[in-house]
Amino acid sequence: MPSLSTLASFLLAFSSITTSSLTSAQDLSCKNCRGNKRKCVADITIQVLSDDDCATCVKPSSKWTWPCNVEGLCWCWDSTTPKFKPALSSSYEEATDDEPCDLFTKDMFEEIAPNAVYPYTYKGLCDAIDYLNERYEEKVFKMGTREQQRQEWAAFLGHTTHESAQYTAPREYLPCGRTIDSAAGTFCKPCSSDNFDWDNMYCEISEVANGKFYEDYCDKIITPPYGCVCGPTSEVDSDEYKGLINPNFVYFGRGAIQLSWNANYVKASQVLAESSDTLCSQPDLVATQPKYAWGTALWFWMFSKPPGVETTSHVQSLEGSFGGSLNIINGGLECPADPQGYHVKAIVTRLRYYCIAASVVGVKRLLDMDGCEGLSEKFEECVMTGYCPECNDFFLDPSPAPSKAPSPAVPTEQPMGFRSWANDSWMGDIKRRDSSGMGMSSVFRVVTFFTVVYFGIR
Repeated sequence: MPSLSTLASFLLAFSSITTSSLTSAQDLSCKNCRGNKRKCVADITIQVLSDDDCATCVKPSSKWTWPCNVEGLCWCWDSTTPKFKPALSSSYEEATDDEPCDLFTKDMFEEIAPNAVYPYTYKGLCDAIDYLNERYEEKVFKMGTREQQRQEWAAFLGHTTHESAQYTAPREYLPCGRTIDSAAGTFCKPCSSDNFDWDNMYCEISEVANGKFYEDYCDKIITPPYGCVCGPTSEVDSDEYKGLINPNFVYFGRGAIQLSWNANYVKASQVLAESSDTLCSQPDLVATQPKYAWGTALWFWMFSKPPGVETTSHVQSLEGSFGGSLNIINGGLECPADPQGYHVKAIVTRLRYYCIAASVVGVKRLLDMDGCEGLSEKFEECVMTGYCPECNDFFLDPSPAPSKAPSPAVPTEQPMGFRSWANDSWMGDIKRRDSSGMGMSSVFRVVTFFTVVYFGIR
């Protein structure tokens, strides 16, 4: 049986740990939030609460009370900047020698995506980067060493060229299987995968025919200010546009990282448009304007965090993990991928585009594939079967260290050089069929309290 002195020491140590944890939580929120331009406000992306709930967190006594005693629920806002919680810090120093688009040039962009279409312009990408970097202390493509910056560029480009079909798909294919532009605006024909002709990118049967509604990417439980208003969408009331929908009523995948779901549109809008309503009322801006086509991808890269984990794709790439960035972008479908499903094949194109970007940008090694279950094995399989010839040289020298020597197995097919997405007929049915942001807005978010665990479903 422990002595009283031992028990007292244990209790003192426990008290010190818990008190330190709670104090730290408040320090990260609003303890020192003073001045006319600084306000303690709520992070509505974590849990439903208001700015009024957080207002008391400036008082020293509030460290013991909710929400001030829970790390991350409240934060100190400088009212001279957009009202969005700053991007998670990577803890790396900002580089001062080069700007992001000095490292990634227009020639590199055109080599990676020779068939890129509007709104995917090189100037638009650089402008969107500058827009965010001017407003936030954590900079995209500008933290750490020059090699880390190149590594982040390669990872971002690898993911986004895959997600956007080499910057040729402003909108997700199935919800907009056919696009009609007219004086009245742009209209989309939503299609099902079963009825879609992937070779000709067309479908005959509309998902909203015969009085049916389109309801994908709409979490009706999430309402303003936490998400855009959404609901069942019917076909346009016009014989001329029969079977078509107004794309500004739905929140399917758009842009370089295929932003989707009504909750993600409102969050991106708060950063990029400085108004929640802009992308809620006009989500198709993401498919038509470079600022939003690139900006939403950069927003997701810098700000989107997986449930219960303080990290982002930006941080993961700087810390050396390509797999970790993929897990945030599309982990629910690719980490691991269903062996019988589409995504196990789609990983091939993602890896190929990553290796292409890494070669063009000039990185020394690929980032680690850990952080995404099954990705390391898929990478080796992709190289050894000849489907990822662009990765051959990197496979011999991965980062941080080879897990094992390359297998001497003979490729089952003759390796082939890189060809554009449009000419990748050898890939068969690997086409753009999903949206990377799916599920991010309707997951369980876990908030840990002192002695109590609360599960909030949003």
